[in-house]
Amino acid sequence: MSSSGSGRGAGMAAGAVLAVVALLCGPAAASGAEAGDPVTGSAGLVTIVRVSGVDAIGTSIATSERWFPGIYGPAGAVVLARSDYFSDALAGGPLAKAVNGPLLITPGAALSATLDPRVLVEIQRVIPAGHPVVILGGPLALSPSIDATLVGLGYVVARVQGANQFATAVSIADGIGLGLGSAPRIFEATGLHFADALSAVPAAIQNFGAILLTNGATQSPETAAYLAANPTVTRYAIGGPLAAYGADPTAIPVYGNDLWETSAAVAETFFPFGSAFPFVEWPVFGAATGLDFPDALSGGPTFRGSGSGPMLLVGPHAPLPSSIANYLAKQGCWKIQELVFGGPLAVGDDVLAALEAAVGSMVACPPVP
Repeated sequence: MSSSGSGRGAGMAAGAVLAVVALLCGPAAASGAEAGDPVTGSAGLVTIVRVSGVDAIGTSIATSERWFPGIYGPAGAVVLARSDYFSDALAGGPLAKAVNGPLLITPGAALSATLDPRVLVEIQRVIPAGHPVVILGGPLALSPSIDATLVGLGYVVARVQGANQFATAVSIADGIGLGLGSAPRIFEATGLHFADALSAVPAAIQNFGAILLTNGATQSPETAAYLAANPTVTRYAIGGPLAAYGADPTAIPVYGNDLWETSAAVAETFFPFGSAFPFVEWPVFGAATGLDFPDALSGGPTFRGSGSGPMLLVGPHAPLPSSIANYLAKQGCWKIQELVFGGPLAVGDDVLAALEAAVGSMVACPPVP
């Protein structure tokens, strides 16, 4: 299935994508509660904040509202992807970080020819006219009328697209490369299912990487061509022999026996306990349902820079997957903030309590020297 839906030969030129990203980066380069409802652990070690809206699009907006403007300063751009299919938004997570902006979602062209009005309001809140909106996918992914609407309001619209979802991911990776030839690291994940790549987005962001998609356990020609053109890039296969590692057995494998163990394996590999500071490790975590994709799609790009942590996949009800609970129990001793993306129907209140208990099970912290 093509998520991007562009015609043959379509696609924004890599140079144009690079120009947009380079301009922005510069030389430094499920219904639920209202956004930001806090639940504070009795031990004082963990503060759990639910970030959610009345639906998946509302959660993406709530996520944007939490960070822009805020600790990341004013947004440089908005990245826009379809809400009804996952692959473009998954690959676009690191691009949202690169342009210092939120990743917002709106119904795909098969569902609507127009931009969700709530998303338009959020774009206008986040960036003024004259700033870029980067649209992921071709006209069968998001309707061209969206471009016309945004251009009419004075925004600079850039489409990043390819002939299918695999080619769109390659175009996004070209943009993240910032003219260096390739992104420093490539995270390969299956484009047929979403769970593996959901966990991979914060890891790719933390490591200045890009996400490319495999056709399940078979390598996609578009990804193969990119890797052949960039043979020295470090490659990680997120998912086992029936997924990305099967498609690229020469990549560094990161996976478990199921989606929960793979989520924990990504966290252990790229956000390991004790790697940065002796008494505090990854004080911000994300959690979202592993059974659907929109909530984690928007939440993943918010994890960036020092102090950011993994996106942990959980079920709608307690108990936590044992692999996730074990990972959390290893974490450091400063106060930890756990951001849960999605409402109680996606991630139940009993899961929030279980997350708190998992962090609270840590042994007593040693004194700070």
